[in-house]
Amino acid sequence: MGAGSFIAKTGIRLLVTYIAVLMAYFIVVRVLPVLAAGGNVAADPLLAALRRTAEDPRFSLWIDETIKRFGLLRPLVPDQLAFYLGNVLTFNYGISIYTQKPVINEIAIRLPYTLSFYTITTIVPIVIGFYLGIIAAKNRGRPLDTAIIQTSIFFNMLPGWLLLLIIYYTLAYLPKVLWNTYVFPLPVRPPEIGIRDLEQFRYLLWYMSPMLLAALLAWSGGWIYYIRQLVVSEMGQDYYVTALAKGLDEKTALSKHVIPNVRPPLVLSLAYAIPGIFGGAIIFEIISNWPGIAYFSYQALLNWDFPVMSAFFSISALLTVVSLFVAEVILVAIDPRIRTGG
Repeated sequence: MGAGSFIAKTGIRLLVTYIAVLMAYFIVVRVLPVLAAGGNVAADPLLAALRRTAEDPRFSLWIDETIKRFGLLRPLVPDQLAFYLGNVLTFNYGISIYTQKPVINEIAIRLPYTLSFYTITTIVPIVIGFYLGIIAAKNRGRPLDTAIIQTSIFFNMLPGWLLLLIIYYTLAYLPKVLWNTYVFPLPVRPPEIGIRDLEQFRYLLWYMSPMLLAALLAWSGGWIYYIRQLVVSEMGQDYYVTALAKGLDEKTALSKHVIPNVRPPLVLSLAYAIPGIFGGAIIFEIISNWPGIAYFSYQALLNWDFPVMSAFFSISALLTVVSLFVAEVILVAIDPRIRTGG
């Protein structure tokens, strides 16, 4: 099978999977509650949310528009399902029930805060894990290996939010109480949405620093252990032992033989991690009052803001599909045997 055909088939397969996931979400969130109520349409959670909203006179003007956009007066299946798929696939998420603003705009103004934090805390732990994992593998069984692995396991077992609370207490609260100064800020004045000057940008970086420290400590440990195990496993294979027997030094054998075999599972793991950049860590954002997408989506879930919930779910699923597709392309590029199953 040629590379083009393999990539095209992979794209079609992932697209079909994406649409199936969207349909499953609609059925679980909208159809099953109605079926559980004996087919009573009034049990539709979206209609219930609209009824609560209609009690507030500020929101009454757009109720009809929302009903029309989602086809709420039509049967759930197939009419409303078709409306839902059409809107989601064209990124037409509608108006948030509770903020009364376009959902896509609400996501756009929060996206820079999500990306600024989660891009760093997704990519950097992998880089740290890659280099420390290889160092640990090269020194397997020695004190350095033990120190790296035990430290990584320790931080991996501690939840990131707990590390964040410890950092806030030791490096923000205690310095303020004891010396009337801050090393890190307490999460009482979150950065404003929309940076307009250099001072606000500096405050954003300072405010984000304890979150970054906690996330890097917590999330690097898992990658260090994972990559170390991958490398050690490959170093036990016959091809590596043979390379050493032929006179290759360990550094060359690692770079030419082991690392290429470690890349495919690492790329695939990265593909699964990238969608988390959009979703983020809700508890991090709650503790830090961080104005990101995850906390906004959490509030939408509490209020049953269906347009926001749909946008968050569909974009997260789309990112998963896209990242897996890119991973497949990269894997084919670095190892052509994948497309033939060889």
